[in-house]
Amino acid sequence: MLTTSPEPPRATPTLDSLRDIPESGVIAGSYIVRSGDTLSGIAVATGATVEELMRLNGIANADNLRIGQVLQVNLPIEGHAPSIKLIPDSELVNSPTAITFHVPKFVAAAPGYLKAYTETVDGAEMDGAHVVMRIAEQYSIHPRILLALLEYKGGWISNPAPQGDALDYPLGYNRTDIKSLYLQLSWAAARLNEGYYGWRLASRLWVRLLDDGGRAYMGNGINAGTAGVQNYLAAISTRATWLDAMGTDASGFINIYRALFGDPWKYDLGTLVPPDVQQPTLALPWAKGQTWLFTGGPHAAWGTGTPWGALDFTSWGVYGCNRLTDWVTAMADGKVARSVNGEVVQSLDPSGDERAGWSILYLHIATEGRVDAGAQMKTGDRIGHPSCEGGFTNGSHVHIARKYNGEWLNATGAVPFVIGGWTSLEGALEYGGQIVNGSLTRTPCECKEIATNGIRH
Repeated sequence: MLTTSPEPPRATPTLDSLRDIPESGVIAGSYIVRSGDTLSGIAVATGATVEELMRLNGIANADNLRIGQVLQVNLPIEGHAPSIKLIPDSELVNSPTAITFHVPKFVAAAPGYLKAYTETVDGAEMDGAHVVMRIAEQYSIHPRILLALLEYKGGWISNPAPQGDALDYPLGYNRTDIKSLYLQLSWAAARLNEGYYGWRLASRLWVRLLDDGGRAYMGNGINAGTAGVQNYLAAISTRATWLDAMGTDASGFINIYRALFGDPWKYDLGTLVPPDVQQPTLALPWAKGQTWLFTGGPHAAWGTGTPWGALDFTSWGVYGCNRLTDWVTAMADGKVARSVNGEVVQSLDPSGDERAGWSILYLHIATEGRVDAGAQMKTGDRIGHPSCEGGFTNGSHVHIARKYNGEWLNATGAVPFVIGGWTSLEGALEYGGQIVNGSLTRTPCECKEIATNGIRH
């Protein structure tokens, strides 16, 4: 581990407004029965009693469980994390403060194992620095926080020869046999996003402690960036070690960050999405005169933990994962900041950088015909063909999501997703909801019914 060097006195960040968070509570959850499970064992794992589980699930015989059976459970939440702000939002999100940070230079100058590491990602050989950059881009997580956590848990920045779990599971995800930095960082990034957006959207104010199965509320008066860190640290901790990890003493995570990068609050940009921000005019992402299908209402922008910020569309000729001949087109003027492995990100900001201002993710764009990074696009210019490339899907389509200053945006809410005059409405479940334009309403489905999900440009 690195040791901190003397620093000038730091100002303690002022706590945000307190929220009405109780000392204890319960949340509804579910448990899938696995081979060897017993109702008494499930009761212990979920903090319930056998009698409570039988009542909640209408079970008459406690010995009559089926593998794959989904049980309703009430999960207890006890206690709080410390009310200490650890990092600003702009140091958790891949925000404008990341633009001047050069990951390869930082990694090359450090003595640790990361600079010697390589693996194949998306069919390409990558060194450790570029694996970190790839995760930062995809999940929109700041590379400094990823590097600090990699040092905190695995010592990969300072130690040239980590051993055991520090080598195999450098971010603490030990529930897999796959030894991969990309997988470890993906898991950690999802935990960070889960806490960040759970706090920002007030949809998740608690964390699960992985090793002892307990749950606790996040600290009151914190900010979303700190909530993301608290959520990740909970996933690699027991309650006792979690509390230590979030403190400011020698064992706390924040000291590792400070040793690497100094005081995080010198990078504070405040709220990344100001309350008065308005979405620029966006066109439908296909050619005028064509009718496309609305196949997915608001759902995760990029994997677990991100807001329901994405919408899915496909052209009329879709059948399975065949590459479609129709074109996805640019929704606004702007520069292509990234074009790789099914992903095209267009910056609408004058800087041309997806970490500043507005940017749009077009996902599942086929390699053949895909626009190159650096291209300057006008509204209606060709981005590429819908396909199944990038992410996971069983049918060719385009997945569209928005970011502002690197923060993923909900499709419904303070800054509604409006495309070509159509406004998205969130449903009770992911991929549900509707999209409306005046008196017209379209509902997502995997069908080809013009009156249900057809939208003509």
